[in-house]
Amino acid sequence: MILKEIKDIKGIIKIKTGLRVGGSTENIEIGGNDNPIIRNPLTGEVYIPGSSIKGKMRYLTEWLEGSVDSRGKVHTCSDKNCGVCNTFGRGAEDSKKAMSGPTRLIVRDAYLTEDSRKALFELKARTGSDTERKYENNINRLSSEAMPRDIERIPAGMEFEFNMSYKVFEGIEGVTEGNNFENIVLRGLKALLLEGIGGGVSRGNGQIEFVKLIVDGADIKDKVEAINV
Repeated sequence: MILKEIKDIKGIIKIKTGLRVGGSTENIEIGGNDNPIIRNPLTGEVYIPGSSIKGKMRYLTEWLEGSVDSRGKVHTCSDKNCGVCNTFGRGAEDSKKAMSGPTRLIVRDAYLTEDSRKALFELKARTGSDTERKYENNINRLSSEAMPRDIERIPAGMEFEFNMSYKVFEGIEGVTEGNNFENIVLRGLKALLLEGIGGGVSRGNGQIEFVKLIVDGADIKDKVEAINV
């Protein structure tokens, strides 16, 4: 087994509509927000967890590859050449059976660019908060009674630097690496553009675009945007 190369994927995600990734409600003050977004516990800054990006890529890829579990659970199998499992990871027992090497794709947390960090600092200075509250109504179908709710979101226009890496192996018995980087990873990134990330995407939250998308020093933004999903 040889680790042939590690592809370096870097870029900037710009959120086109308010983004919501839920956080902890352990320390809510009276009158505070009981539905907060996730923040760095040391700095208090908003960020996008790598698990949210990778999890949404996997979810969409399972549908695209026809690998959705009949019980609705995360797909895992012992097929040595399953592109979904080899790329995103598989369960412990299936991993022992497959013996296909480690998970190929690593997705790290995405943090605010310096310009966006300054923009949110200025927003907080003006309004007292670096986020927005989106108000929605759930209408009772019989009585027409409105049941309002509100959610906290990162405002549209903010940008986050993200980083991923993808391992390419050779010499693993019975495993054909194939074009999983193109067919799984890049296709998954295009699916994110069409779907969005975070909570409430069906209600307009979390729509994104790539401001920059670089693989091993080459700009592939246009290539990913042109992929058919």
